[in-house]
Amino acid sequence: MKPTFITARSEKRFPLIECNYHSATLSGYRSHCMKTPSASFRNISRLYFQKEARHDFFGEAILFSILVMAAAVPMVSGAYAIIQLCRAFGAL
Repeated sequence: MKPTFITARSEKRFPLIECNYHSATLSGYRSHCMKTPSASFRNISRLYFQKEARHDFFGEAILFSILVMAAAVPMVSGAYAIIQLCRAFGAL
């Protein structure tokens, strides 16, 4: 039940509020605490790999390793260029 506002348009004060609030009752509600058995981490992971995990994991692992190697080639080339630059400045 929402509070009702009693306002007067001519007054510049806060409105008066009627605060006779009655809480609702829930029939048939029982406040028993029920403890549900929690699943272990092993059972959760077993269910995940049985039902939800992709079966083409090996192919994805190969693709990931190819991407890592493709990203490593420019990094090695950049490191070699920095070493050569340091040697050029050292010779001056």
